[in-house]
Amino acid sequence: MNTIKIGQHGEQIAAAFLRSKNYKIHECNVRLGRDEIDIIAYDCTERCLVFVEVKTRTMYDPEFPPEMALNHHKKKKMKRAAWKWMYLHEYDAPWRMDAVLIIKSKVYRHIKYV
Repeated sequence: MNTIKIGQHGEQIAAAFLRSKNYKIHECNVRLGRDEIDIIAYDCTERCLVFVEVKTRTMYDPEFPPEMALNHHKKKKMKRAAWKWMYLHEYDAPWRMDAVLIIKSKVYRHIKYV
């Protein structure tokens, strides 16, 4: 499986996981110029829009766990994409950024408020 298919598979797993946690999936793979949002969902429990970054790995590497991919640069890009989307959709309500980490086709970790 190539990296694009691995990423798409991870996003499907993440979306199913979020649905099971009372989230409604709004959009997937949103392109905003050079920025991208993997999943936009609504957290029905906390009543807020959630911009989700999905990181998928085919195996666990203790020297480079998936959390390390959520560095300052990546968080800045996530925030820029979220702001673009909210501007384009005139969205002015509660929101947050999350990450869902997938390893070996399973949810490894869900990080709220990245």
